[in-house]
Order: sequence, then C-alpha cells, then structure tokens
Amino acid sequence: MDATITPLQALTAGEHLRLWLLRSALSLMLHASARLGPLAELVEHYPVLRVHISAAAGAGFEGLSLPDALAQLDQRLRETEGTPGAPSALPLDRLRAALALSAESLSGFLLCAWTDEEPDLAPLFDALGAHEGRPTRAMLSACDGLDSGVNALLEAGYLVEEPLGRRRVLVVPAAVWQALHGDAIGPWRLTPREALSRWDELILPVALAAAARAGSGSAEPLCWALRGGPGSGRRALAGAIARDAGLGLIEPPPAQSEAGGSTSDDAASTATLLPALATLLGAMPLLALTPAPGQRIMLPEWPGFRGTMAVCLPRHGGLGAVGRQLRWLDLALPDPEERARHWCRALARSQVGPDLVDLRLPRGSIHRLAASVPRGDIDTPSVVMAELEAQGRFLLDGAARRVPSVGPEEMLAMSEELQEEFNALLARCRHRETLRGLLPAAFGQGGAAGVRALFKGPSGTGKTLAARHLAAALARPLYRVDLATTVSKYIGETERNLERVFEAAESLDIVLLLDEGDALMAGRTGVSNANDRYANLETNYLLQRLESYEGVLVVTTNAAERIDAAFARRMDLTLDFALPDALMRQALWQAHLPVGHRVDDALLDEVAVRCSLTGGQIRNAALHAALLGLQAGTGEHAFGGGVGRTELLAAVRREYRRAGQHCPSLSAQPRQG
Repeated sequence: MDATITPLQALTAGEHLRLWLLRSALSLMLHASARLGPLAELVEHYPVLRVHISAAAGAGFEGLSLPDALAQLDQRLRETEGTPGAPSALPLDRLRAALALSAESLSGFLLCAWTDEEPDLAPLFDALGAHEGRPTRAMLSACDGLDSGVNALLEAGYLVEEPLGRRRVLVVPAAVWQALHGDAIGPWRLTPREALSRWDELILPVALAAAARAGSGSAEPLCWALRGGPGSGRRALAGAIARDAGLGLIEPPPAQSEAGGSTSDDAASTATLLPALATLLGAMPLLALTPAPGQRIMLPEWPGFRGTMAVCLPRHGGLGAVGRQLRWLDLALPDPEERARHWCRALARSQVGPDLVDLRLPRGSIHRLAASVPRGDIDTPSVVMAELEAQGRFLLDGAARRVPSVGPEEMLAMSEELQEEFNALLARCRHRETLRGLLPAAFGQGGAAGVRALFKGPSGTGKTLAARHLAAALARPLYRVDLATTVSKYIGETERNLERVFEAAESLDIVLLLDEGDALMAGRTGVSNANDRYANLETNYLLQRLESYEGVLVVTTNAAERIDAAFARRMDLTLDFALPDALMRQALWQAHLPVGHRVDDALLDEVAVRCSLTGGQIRNAALHAALLGLQAGTGEHAFGGGVGRTELLAAVRREYRRAGQHCPSLSAQPRQG
C-alpha cells in the first residue's frame, strides 16, 4: 500500500482513501495483537502485515507504537474534514459527517472491502471471527469499536449483509467502493457540478425560474418534483438546482430509475444505493418515476441522507415523501416567445421564421432538432418534421401507428355546411395559441391550447380521410391510436397506455386520431360489481385527460349515440358526416374511376342517383371495376380503357352483396340517342 503523504489540501479521493486504509490496517493490527498475541508473532504468522508496517513507516510513523501511530494519523485526517460551513469534498469525510461515524467505525467499514483488495489478509480475518475471509458482525464486534457503525452503514446502504454458506458476511457494494475513489461506476450517471447548466444558461418562464431559485436556501431536506413530458427540460432544471447548491447530479440506471411502483430487486437496490452514492460523490440524486394515472408513489425514507433530491414525473400521478418537503415545478410546453428564444440560441441566430416557432415542441426537442437537421434544411418544415418523427417515433411504438399522408388525387367531398365546419376546425387548430392569449379569464386556461374534434357519421362517409386532410393542411403527421394494444384487461394498464400516447403526441406536435372512439367513450354505468367500478374510473380518467390535452385530437365514431354526453361536451367541434347526395356521389365516381374509362355519362348519372353508396363503398367499387378491367383489358383497352358498363355494374352489384343489401335495377344497355 502506497501511503505517501501529500499536502492535505491537495489530496485526491484516492489518496485520502489510501490514508484511511492505512489507518484501518493499523487498527486491525492493534486489535489482532490484543487478541492473538504480540505484533512480532503476528508478523511472523501473517507476512502480509509487513507491507502495512512499511507503509506506516513511509508515512512518517516509523518507530512509533501502534496507539501513537494511530493517534498521529487521526490528527492528520481531521485536518481534511472541513468545517460545518465548508464541508470536505472528500468522499470518506462526507460519509463520516452524514452518519456521525467514529474513526474506528469507519475503519471497520473499510475492512469489509479488503478481502477483494488484499486476499492475503483472509487468514487473519478468519482468525478474528470472519467467514471464508469475509468480515462478519462477529469479527467486528470482537474488535472493540469497529462494529459501532455497522447498523447505520447497513441501513444507509453503504454495507450489505449477504449469505455465504451457513453464515452471513458484510460486503461493500461495488458502486460504493468505486464512489470512495471519487468515481461513479457504470451505468450510474454522474455529472460534475462544472458540467451542469447555470441559471443564466436556461431559458424558462420567469415565474418558474424564480420558484426554483427560491428554494435553494432551505434548511429543510427538499425534494423537487419536476412535472413535464419528454424533452420538457426537467433534467436541465434539476442540474441548475444542483449546481446552485454546490452539487453534481447523479442518476441511477434507466431501468431502475423508472421504478413506477415496481417491487423488483433492482428498484429496491436503487432506493438504498442512490443516497449513499450521492453522499460520497457530493451530488444531488435525480430519479425518474412513472406512476400510473391516479397512482401515488411514496419515496422511501433515506436514513443518513438529508440532502436535496429531485424527481422527474410525467404530468399525471402523485408523489409523497416522508420527512422531506416537496416542492412542485410544472414544466409545461413553452409558449411561442420562449420557443423562438430556444430556436435562436440553438441555431445561433437573432431570429427564426414562423414555421419553426409554430412547432409546439418541448425545449429539449428544439435543441436536438437544431443539432441534427442540416443548417441548409432547418427552414424547411417538411424536413424538420421528418427528423422530429425519426427521433420521437419510438415514443409511440406499439401504441399508435402512422397513417399515410393524403395523396394529391384523394378528393375530400363535403357538403357546403360540412366544409364550413371543417374550415372552422382548421382555423381553430392554426390559431389555438393566439386564441388562448386573447380569451378573457372567464374561459379558463386549462387545456385551451388543445383542440378536440368529434367526427361522427356512418362508415365510409370520409371521417378518416377528413382527418388525413386536416393533418396535411396543418403540415403534421397523423397517428392512429392502436386500441388492440392500448386497451388492457388489467386494472390501470389502459390508462397508463393512453397516457403514454397522449404525452408522446403532445411532445411531437402530431395530430392524433382515435378511431372508433365510442369503444373508449361509452357512457358510464351503474356500479353493480368491481368491473363496473373500474370501467367508470377509466372513463373518468379519459374525461380529465381530454380537458388537459395540449395537442390536436380527432375522434371518429359511427355510433355517436353510444358516446357519453360528458365526452361530447368536451369536444370543441363536432362534424357530422352524412351520406353523400347524388351530386356528391357523381363527383366521387368521377374522381375514383380510372382515367380513360368507357362508362357513358348516362349510366354514371343513373348509378349516382339510384345507388345510395357511401364514399368508401364508391371507392371500393371503382377499385374492383378497375381490377375487372385490368383482367379483361388488352391493347387499347388495358386498365382504364378496360372499365366499361359491364365492369361498373358488376362492381356496384358486388358492393351491395357485401353490404347484405339489394342492388337497385339499373339499365343493362346504353340509352339510344
């Protein structure tokens, strides 16, 4: 062991640890000589002790008795401890202060890590009461004073007691041992104070920044509860809070951090290791929890840790803490002015175009996009949106599917009244933020930036197509919620899955389509059993979430009478898609039949008037007629030219058979002029 003494003010964590290991070795020899015989005999029987005696001589203790050497070394070590106003930056000094450990109890703690470092000490340990070279409670209690801190160290996570054969031994976790050297062991993430954001580097609402800075001087142990969606800036804000307190930031592995009520061993290990590592490394712990909607997670009490901590939470769920004051900060989506400032900083510009500012993105997404999109393409909305989708699509994987963009030939046929309502919806979506700023206080502000539209009407009347046209007009992608994977038979899982979709849609600024929404929005029932109760809880959650939703949501249904009246009241606009009239059916036939078809106008007029088909049925019939023409057509009649009277009539009759209806009689021959 190299125990060369450097100036105490310049000691690194590793050098300080070696000094304490020397102190542990001297203490071990003192206790062993009292129990097993004179030091000279011990050295003969356990030659490894010569290494530590030489290290003590090299540290300036040559010729001193063991008690005198320990006394002088303790005096040196006290000079590194700092003062209450200026605590030491060395891990072992932080540990002593946190648990009020004596020098002997800290030496006993370090002996528990020595078997792996110096296996030659195992025989001496066993002679003192260890088991297979591993320290035990019996060994430390036999050496007066070495066991005084064992309970506190176990409770605070610095030590663990593990079974080994028929005995239990004391072990220092690998992450703790690494932290004693001043480092975090992967996959724990340690960010030094110098690498964290300063307050003047953050762009936040004034009130939010003021609330965060106001708690920095609190004498009570704090827990900052940071609410927000993906990319909202919660981690950057936590970093600024930690830096302001003179701390770094430490985060557990992601799989353990997102403990969301888990009872796994990994989550339990995190609960004990995190405060220990935070103390040793001078860092603020940051947890990421994902409670289910309506769930309240209780933070465990961390013995020996009274420092500040932070928790990242979604916009739902609750948090409780024992013996710790909660401070809540809500990182909502930034307003247009704040978004413009983020874009300007990220792109190093004095101003940016409205297309970028109109993207309602969280803070982190803006900076990631600015870094990943080539500067020459950053002002092209389609390129930016494509990159945003590529970066964030994993948020919706398995819960929602991309709906293909509307093609230039896909006509949206609407009545005059319906077109007027559609235009009103489009205007509401485009001006939703401006509108929110203009409304008086009587309107309230909760969820005012969100737009919720209900498209109702029979199947095939163009509801989904209208949603696609809406998304195209807004230059946003359209995603359909996958009810097959979202709805679960397990209590609380449907709400959790839906929350994941809503949260992701808000952070990606997409248009969300809830197809056949009556499956989720059915009316509440009387409570006659537990199933009814939980079904009503699911409905209540969805009602509340619709009110706070910040994006554009389109709900379609062909059974509007099944939808709970409370859902209907929460819709900003309702568009009624009726069956097309004859003129609209005529336009739909003309739009869907292939170019060059041979259907005469008289038959097309007759089919449009007499066959009350929906837009979807007309599309299917035109497709089947084209297929028949493709099969029969040759030469000049191939494909479009192959679609004539016979193919059209066959396709119309087939569509009626599929619907289980009787096809009206149609002219079999063309009319004679």
